[in-house]
Amino acid sequence: MDHYLLRVLRETTGFIEAHLLEPLDLDRIADHVSLSKFHLLRIWRGATSTGLMEYVRRRRIASSLGDLLGGHLTIEALSDRYGFGSERSYQRAFRDEFGIQPVRWRRNPAPLDILDRFNPDFLQFAGEGLTYLRSITVMPGFAIAGPVFEVDIRENTETLLASRLGNEFFHDRRKEIVNPVARDIYIGYSAVPDPRASWTRYQPALLVDGNSLLPDGMSETHVPAHKYGVFTYMGLHRPEEISARTLQGLWDLVQRSWMPTVEITVGTPFHFERIDYARCRKQYCECELYFPICRI
Repeated sequence: MDHYLLRVLRETTGFIEAHLLEPLDLDRIADHVSLSKFHLLRIWRGATSTGLMEYVRRRRIASSLGDLLGGHLTIEALSDRYGFGSERSYQRAFRDEFGIQPVRWRRNPAPLDILDRFNPDFLQFAGEGLTYLRSITVMPGFAIAGPVFEVDIRENTETLLASRLGNEFFHDRRKEIVNPVARDIYIGYSAVPDPRASWTRYQPALLVDGNSLLPDGMSETHVPAHKYGVFTYMGLHRPEEISARTLQGLWDLVQRSWMPTVEITVGTPFHFERIDYARCRKQYCECELYFPICRI
């Protein structure tokens, strides 16, 4: 399947790599893939967690290492060859990337971790979207608040009940929480108190703290500090259409490929999705899913 998002990412990566030694700006790259620069930036950051021009700069720095080791070009010539404009700009970018001046590294080279070419083929299909393991993250404890529901697992698969409850909360009820930490970030918290049960505890929620005031019918849940595997889902649809169905490919990736390779020590199984509505549009959405590995 020639997936639209995958095609955009492949074309963008290929164009950047083929023109690293030429003048490159956001407008030129966006014109090549026939997208608005704002839409391209959203897609690129969603897939790589880096800015597009930041990626160009870091790839140029990484590509310059061979010439730097060869010793045939001066720092000024290197800065000109790799599009940094001045010797000072190249030195600053190199130091920011590697924590050492290029001249010092040339004299005493040591292993460096570089940003290699982005490979979109590492992304996995998930329905009409793409998904990937974004990071292993340690997150401090936090609190959420919202109504709590018992959702039948089979019913949710057939009717997408959790998705409907989440949309109703976010669009109709979240304004009832006074002074949330972030009003446009949705948290969907799922816990399985009893692994033998046929239901899960689902809580559509906002982040809250000691300054937040809750209305009747909403509860506060405290989540201790954990280490998480964080997966990102990207889809060409509204965030309201994220559901167990659209995320099925991600669940397959997590349960079949990731979980069997990770030593997970968590008492009550849970996970949560995080959607920042400020990063979504009518025809684009991102969702991060956090799966706990161990308590910190």
